[in-house]
Amino acid sequence: MIRDSVQYFGLRTQSDGDGVSIFGSSNIWIDYLSMWNCYDGLVDAVMASNAITISNCKFRDHNEVMLFGGGNNTTQNEIMQITIAFNHFDEGLIQRMPRCRFGFVHVVNNDYSQLHEYALGGSQHPTIISQGNRFIAPQNPFAKEVTKRSYAPESEWNN
Repeated sequence: MIRDSVQYFGLRTQSDGDGVSIFGSSNIWIDYLSMWNCYDGLVDAVMASNAITISNCKFRDHNEVMLFGGGNNTTQNEIMQITIAFNHFDEGLIQRMPRCRFGFVHVVNNDYSQLHEYALGGSQHPTIISQGNRFIAPQNPFAKEVTKRSYAPESEWNN
């Protein structure tokens, strides 16, 4: 079921507030969507959601764009396989394009026209393959980070 409404928040209540929330689902294709300024994330996939493709979309004016894997202890997200392809990440985006916990994410042929904090982030040992993407760094020398390992101590990822 697809709903398009400012007032609709779904079964998980208003505190969730994602533009697109994929919860325990598989075989999802999101294509030709324009999104900006949602209550929480623009696109979140959690609870072992799998076989997801997000393609040909335009995202702008938002802080936390995409989150794949809902928590550091939800190991069922290890089965996630997500493809992010041919999207345009436009002005006003800050971070999480995407942010991944666990799973396998293929990020291919996307256009990142402005980076403010970082584009690709991971924790809890996801596999992220980035191919053929274009990243344009801003003038700010402290905002040129394409990838980020967040929420994990160095001892967890430096082995």
